[in-house]
Amino acid sequence: MTLIFVEQVTNRLRYTLDFIFNTRGLGYELTTDITHFTAANSRKFNYSNRSFEGTPTLTPCTLLFDEGIDAIALDKVCFEDLEIMSFNQIPDLLSSIFFVLSRYEEYWVSERDAHDRFPAVCSMQSVYGWLHEPICDRWAICLLTYIGIPLIQNVEFKIQPTFDIDSTFAYKEKGLLRNMAGTIRDVWKGKIARVKERYQVLCNTRKDPFDTFDRIKALTANYPDTRCFWLIADYGSYNKNLGYNNAKQREIIQEIATRCEIGIHPGYDSYTSANTLALEISRLSAVLEKPVTSSRQHFLRVRIPETYTLLVEQGILEDYSMGYAETTGFRMGTARKTAWFDLRTNEITGLLLQPFCYMDGTLNEYLKLCPEQAIEEVRELKRVVKEFGGTFSFIWHNETLGFKQHWAGWEPVFEESISYS
Repeated sequence: MTLIFVEQVTNRLRYTLDFIFNTRGLGYELTTDITHFTAANSRKFNYSNRSFEGTPTLTPCTLLFDEGIDAIALDKVCFEDLEIMSFNQIPDLLSSIFFVLSRYEEYWVSERDAHDRFPAVCSMQSVYGWLHEPICDRWAICLLTYIGIPLIQNVEFKIQPTFDIDSTFAYKEKGLLRNMAGTIRDVWKGKIARVKERYQVLCNTRKDPFDTFDRIKALTANYPDTRCFWLIADYGSYNKNLGYNNAKQREIIQEIATRCEIGIHPGYDSYTSANTLALEISRLSAVLEKPVTSSRQHFLRVRIPETYTLLVEQGILEDYSMGYAETTGFRMGTARKTAWFDLRTNEITGLLLQPFCYMDGTLNEYLKLCPEQAIEEVRELKRVVKEFGGTFSFIWHNETLGFKQHWAGWEPVFEESISYS
């Protein structure tokens, strides 16, 4: 147990210390009582503007004691040979953790990409070169070492495959009009092999290339934390799945649900629409015949705090959207499942965020890596998660798991992702 002296106890402070101590099985106690602190014989740490002889001390900036969301002058400085952040010229290790973990910058950075997403390039982790390491965990260990707590040797590490089901089938169940339109498009673009494949699938002489659900079901035997997120939004430019009441799709959802948790994959326009989100969750809940409690946003469209506020209101307990489409890395500075802190209310919410380290399309389509390069990227991401602890969670899709077309040769990348060696 570590006794920590502060001049004020806030939810921001508790949230940060919970991440540093509690997630690592360590205890701490806060006190504002000088007499109690000086008389105590336990391990002590001072996080205040006061000084106590012989006690490890950090002088705080105001971030963990403020109530507003303010523009802050940020800089990169060194502490104990480790780069951290300074806030209005005050270096602060604890505030560095809180700033990244709470996604503070996403409340006041106005830049958005074409899909209204916060761009990775705007992240201070990207600016300072920290995006590809769980920097909050590194900072947490630095603090523990600074106050004399030995390094934890056996950190928890697990692998969690997750799948977004954007299109249950490539051709099956699409109906005459959609298949005719698709055939005409493929002929126009010279994709004759795809025309032949469509014909064979519709004639039941070949399996639909997106039907990889047997593999997903088999995977759950060794990876019980596998998750599937199903898109059942109304058809539109960015929502291309079957109708929510399609009998075959309902059958597959119910079958997969006997093996792993099924979460909602809210449609493209749901991220700021309470009515749309509620409708889609109710559809999936009706198929599953139970409440839906997990989610990942389609196209990873998250606007903080609006999107997470809507998820909380709809009873979602876990979200898996915290990562970037355009690059790999650690958007929250950790691979650990962590509660969302609502900066508007300064409350630790009941919504848990499980960050992901990479998405299949990020490696192949955004970064343009070849399979060999992708394997090395996956290995390095997995290595740092093993080093600092947490869950190596990543995104694939049922259609990419078939390893067809431009995914041919990518099976070793997936195999590396699920390897504990």
